[in-house]
Amino acid sequence: MSSSSSSEISVKQGTFDSMFFGAWVGGPEETPQPTAANVAAFERLQDRHLDVISVFSLWQYNDWNWTRTYANIAKQNGSILLVTWMPTPYTAADILSGKCDSYIDDFARGVKDFGDEIWLRPLHEANGDWYTWGTGTDGVNNSSDKVAEAFRYIVKRFRAIDVPNVKWVWTTNASNSGAGSSLTGAYPGDEYVDYNSIDGYNWGAAQSWSSWQSFSSVFSKAYNALSAYDKPLFIAEFASSEKGGNKAEWINEMFRDLPTKFLKIIGLMWFSQSKENNEGDWALNTSDAAVEAWKKGISAYPQAKR
Repeated sequence: MSSSSSSEISVKQGTFDSMFFGAWVGGPEETPQPTAANVAAFERLQDRHLDVISVFSLWQYNDWNWTRTYANIAKQNGSILLVTWMPTPYTAADILSGKCDSYIDDFARGVKDFGDEIWLRPLHEANGDWYTWGTGTDGVNNSSDKVAEAFRYIVKRFRAIDVPNVKWVWTTNASNSGAGSSLTGAYPGDEYVDYNSIDGYNWGAAQSWSSWQSFSSVFSKAYNALSAYDKPLFIAEFASSEKGGNKAEWINEMFRDLPTKFLKIIGLMWFSQSKENNEGDWALNTSDAAVEAWKKGISAYPQAKR
């Protein structure tokens, strides 16, 4: 381990030479996706290139051919595609039983054929109770050790096919939900991970059970837990509500805290989509002040280079 700071170590281990900025760019469509138009609209909004573009690919519905559309959009934009690879409707035990082998192998061959760098994050937010692979959903079929082994199982199948252009992202939710859940219990081991990441949201007063939380309040516990690993660390999903506080100041405070409290974070990916009916309005542009705070914050960082 070098004598450099932890943040410098992370940058050297990662794809980019400085803080990268990405997003899920949910558009106005009924089923939004990161189309070229939605990517361009978000880049105009923030007045900056998107280094990483997020897409959510569900095993039940979305094969590599579907995903490749967005990989091509990212490539044409000079960006990397981060695939949140969701094993719906399967459990960790299902994956370990071989039930999904054909799907995994087909996807692996597709990624290999694509050739350019792709980031995959399977089994994300497993320390929750909202996905079929969550420890809090099914503590028997998704015990932490089984989720960790399922992650390794997927990586091993890619390695057997020799896919050199994939980067593996392991993700914990910022807080646990459900019996048996823990922030790092399902960690598969350094040999199987290129990047660690965290998902978290300031729900504000959007729900009856929620209250306003700063960026530090949302992320500190998970950040401290993942800082124990010598892996690049980024925020793969985050956003703030406008309800119950000042969203622009929330963003300003985040950028003030990053250099002092979160030195290992090398990337931020805003989840920009309005989900008023069942969650909250996570879009960046809920107010001009929020957009300006984001633009001011990211302008302090040089353009990331690969």
